[in-house]
Amino acid sequence: MTPEYPLPEFTRSLRALAVASAPGSDHDVVFQPLLEARRAAHRATSLDQQIAAFDAARLERGWRGAIATLAERRFSKSLPDRRALGAELELLAQPVWKALESMRLASERTRLARTEQKRECWDAWVAELHVVFRAADAWWEQSLPVLADPRGRQGAFWRRVLRQGQ
Repeated sequence: MTPEYPLPEFTRSLRALAVASAPGSDHDVVFQPLLEARRAAHRATSLDQQIAAFDAARLERGWRGAIATLAERRFSKSLPDRRALGAELELLAQPVWKALESMRLASERTRLARTEQKRECWDAWVAELHVVFRAADAWWEQSLPVLADPRGRQGAFWRRVLRQGQ
């Protein structure tokens, strides 16, 4: 980690990240892309390496891969149920995708900033990164009932109906 740009602790205020509460290792599958990025950022020796560690495209690929893995684990023999679960998890992840895009834009501004603007841009990037951590944490909490429901497509239908009544 670079001394002039130390990364704050992002995980202390997160409830779901700290608790592996899903059956098997689903928790690890979901949080692996983010935790790997955080470890790489802490090993970084430059600001550019820190930012590169949290590459938005890589994180998105990792999470989309996690969704595919979770759906495959639940419904290895039923393609329609696997697709339905994947689609529902993708829908729940919309705030994560939005946070990743905001972070990507902030990272570009930070990389391109002149020296006198670097700190301000870096602070904005860190704030966006914190939003990514919080969005991933909330996504995991919202995904737990979906992952615990063995009904497949029928469960998705009833969850949608019940959500509309809230």
